[in-house]
Amino acid sequence: MKNGLKRELGKWHGYALMIGGMVGSGIFVVTGEAGAQAGPSVPFGYVVLLPVLLCSALAYLIFMSTPLGNSPGGAYVHISRTFNNYFAGFLFMWFQYIALLGVMAIMAISFGDYLSSVIGAGNTAILATVLLLVFYLLNIVGVKWFGVVQLVMSAVLFIAILVLVVPGVFFIETENFSPMLPNGVSGFIAILPSLFFAYFGFEQLAQAGGEMKDPQKAMPRTMLIGSFATVIIYFLISIVAFGVIPYDQLAQSQSAMFDVASVYLPAGGKWIVMVGIIMAFATTLNSLVMVVSRILFAFAEDRVIPVGIAKVNKRFNTPHIAITINTIIVLGLIWTRTLDYLLNVSLQGMFLMYIGHAIAMIALPFVRPALFQSALIKPKLPLIICCGVFSLSVLVFFSYTLIFSVFKLLLIWSAVGVVIFLFGRIQGKNKQFDYHKQLESAWQQESISQTN
Repeated sequence: MKNGLKRELGKWHGYALMIGGMVGSGIFVVTGEAGAQAGPSVPFGYVVLLPVLLCSALAYLIFMSTPLGNSPGGAYVHISRTFNNYFAGFLFMWFQYIALLGVMAIMAISFGDYLSSVIGAGNTAILATVLLLVFYLLNIVGVKWFGVVQLVMSAVLFIAILVLVVPGVFFIETENFSPMLPNGVSGFIAILPSLFFAYFGFEQLAQAGGEMKDPQKAMPRTMLIGSFATVIIYFLISIVAFGVIPYDQLAQSQSAMFDVASVYLPAGGKWIVMVGIIMAFATTLNSLVMVVSRILFAFAEDRVIPVGIAKVNKRFNTPHIAITINTIIVLGLIWTRTLDYLLNVSLQGMFLMYIGHAIAMIALPFVRPALFQSALIKPKLPLIICCGVFSLSVLVFFSYTLIFSVFKLLLIWSAVGVVIFLFGRIQGKNKQFDYHKQLESAWQQESISQTN
């Protein structure tokens, strides 16, 4: 490709990126903590969120089936090209950028916590650092190797899920689901924003547009199938977990799924589950090291941040500078270790970006009819509007529940983003970069090479 990236990810790599990238974040980080508030109703929380999930996914299905799906950048490109405004796309994606950096730190720290609790030794920060640096090097040496390793780890994760769930359904105790709502309906509603954290993987797949083969057709299909598969996986794992161990005990566990497996699996089986849990954290972190670097890459390609960040390694065809910058930031987050705060910031950043994306979906047929007509997936306008408004309403509510706890940090982060944006624009104008042409060119191309 003209930007230096190579299309080396196929259909199965896409599934491994999306499903493998999402499963670790939700089921192994949030579920046990959510049980403390909502009790054994947590599995049904994942199902209740399905309509929000599908309405949010619709925006990605539409945008990824347009020529915009051929490029990295995800929601940043979708929003900026819809409104013909770099800053709108940048600001919403800037919030998502900090969210994903936070998720990277959460995954690495959670991996360290989990492994040290299981083996009874080891420093969490050191274990987290080692895992992050392994995936840093893997992502530097090429997206092909990233895809191979992600696929293998996802296969191991899937096997572990089968080992956990299939026999586990026969050990479910129905009395563990009573009371279903120990803190009432309000407790159930309170956990929904944090459970939605499990579905942040949309953006991961969209960011791979520059390296997927036949992305306009492959990515929407992968997203739709992957979304349903992820909901099913979340429901089955959590229903077994809360059915086997009472919710109050599960909420106190530092290695919840390993403890669940220990109830009914022989030694060999529970260690398979432990390896699967480690793979869940690893697949998520590996995918994020790749994905978050493509956000910076897309920013730099548009000259809204310094263009040098978009530099691609000539040997490996990877944006090594962007990958390195993100790794340094996440290492700082790991060693300051503010997990609870990071989770709230990550959730808020994710909600704000999805809000912007929903607005862009509603506006697309009206403000960019030619771009909308180029989509391979074009739902009827009433469906777009209804899904957009529903998704927007729920996401605004979720955002409102968290905004006050992270308001100051978001203001500071916004100010930092504005300064970097202005610096990038000044640099671009000094080099006579054609911003108008860049906005139009991404979606007016009728065909883009699906090979190198």
